[in-house]
Amino acid sequence: MRSLFAVGIFTISFIVSAQNGNDTLRSHRVMSDTTDINKTTKGSTENFYKTDSIFSFQSPKGYFPSLFHNIIQQADAPFHFSGKEWIITGVSVVITVALFQVDDEVDEWAKVQKQDHAWVNKVSPAITRLGGDIGLYSVIGFGLGSAAFHNQKGVQTSLLATQAMITSGIWARLIKLMTGRERPMAAYTNSKSESGHWYGPFAMIDQDLAVKKPRSSFDSFPSGHTATAFSIASVFAIQYKDIKAVPIISYSLATLVGISRLTEHEHWASDVFVGGLLGWACGKQVTTAFNKLHSGKTASNHSDSKIKPEVTVIQNGNKVGLSVVF
Repeated sequence: MRSLFAVGIFTISFIVSAQNGNDTLRSHRVMSDTTDINKTTKGSTENFYKTDSIFSFQSPKGYFPSLFHNIIQQADAPFHFSGKEWIITGVSVVITVALFQVDDEVDEWAKVQKQDHAWVNKVSPAITRLGGDIGLYSVIGFGLGSAAFHNQKGVQTSLLATQAMITSGIWARLIKLMTGRERPMAAYTNSKSESGHWYGPFAMIDQDLAVKKPRSSFDSFPSGHTATAFSIASVFAIQYKDIKAVPIISYSLATLVGISRLTEHEHWASDVFVGGLLGWACGKQVTTAFNKLHSGKTASNHSDSKIKPEVTVIQNGNKVGLSVVF
């Protein structure tokens, strides 16, 4: 999965730089004077890599500086919660604790759904992949397609989605490491513990335990697939909130991913709830930080924003050429 993230980031980044480099500079001129073209292109490229390029490691608008900033901001967020955010956190904790009490009952209902319903058995494995490889490839495909059609907002949205996926994945993995909760299938075959056994911090890297038990004994809480699905959904829902169908479809698909983790007998209900909440929070933070950084000057305020090419005839002495601006 880490390699898939890397491929996605660099593939989209390459396309974006190819499509939008000249947009940043607003100056790519096709002239009969070859020397002038080379000078202009060289200066444009250098300026591009120093300013708004997603490859930049200096500009806060660069992909990796902004990603690092988002991770830090998310880690620091609880120290700056508003009263409303503390209320939301408190309610979420209460719901999670309540779900702990009924996890086993929900699992008893969910694990037989594939046996009782043929359509669930057929659809559930495909839906659950929306929180894995299919979700990632969909984001990459959306980004590449947006770049091909010069849709700046689409490219931005896909990049924000990858950042939300990465950050939610990091936090999900850290929580898994610290809790060491047993998955339903592992509990059913190994510990026989209702709602799964909690092995505690660093159990999955404990060599003695690792030899005796499968990895599924330690990485249930929270659901990483659900976190990924909701991180993608929240980014698209916020970016395209002016299109009413987008938030509905995005969150509906993410919810189905969460349900599929139950029917696939991979997670407890509380795992799914916390995973969804985690993904939603990461997606919201990433998009909020992006819009704040760009101060509303980006195409994120317009759902149909596109990079429109302009062609102008230029005359310089006895030379005639074209100025093409993307």
